[in-house]
Amino acid sequence: MKRILFMLVLLVSVAMQGKAQMATAAVVSWDIDRRIEVPVARDSVWSLLKNNGLVAVLSNGYVKSMVNKGTELPIAREVTFKDGSKRDELLNQLEEQHRFWCIRLKRCAANGLESGSGSDIYQRKGDDSTEINWMVKLDGDSGAKRSTSKP
Repeated sequence: MKRILFMLVLLVSVAMQGKAQMATAAVVSWDIDRRIEVPVARDSVWSLLKNNGLVAVLSNGYVKSMVNKGTELPIAREVTFKDGSKRDELLNQLEEQHRFWCIRLKRCAANGLESGSGSDIYQRKGDDSTEINWMVKLDGDSGAKRSTSKP
């Protein structure tokens, strides 16, 4: 009887340890958090914005080119701007079914910025409208962060 009681207490104590609560997730304070709504269907917006060949046209020339350096995640890519400056990125999450991607900035074009990470989320707003949520967390000089995050 003592053995059964001991085993029962042991099982209950092990089960209680497994029920420990997780710590609260840290709240991210984004340096850039922009939301825009465009009157275009979400699937059309997604196919346009993930096409690197259209980046110069879609950015009105601000971005000169975007070159992928691989095909398997994480995908390294180099972005060249119209002024000749370059930025290295690492596309480390791409979820086609949710219209979501996450990019790690490895080398930033702006002076004073060391790195950063960003996410784009494309949400359907009706049949022919899409909300694009662009969020970026920057690492580096606070002055460079402020100048980069101006709308």
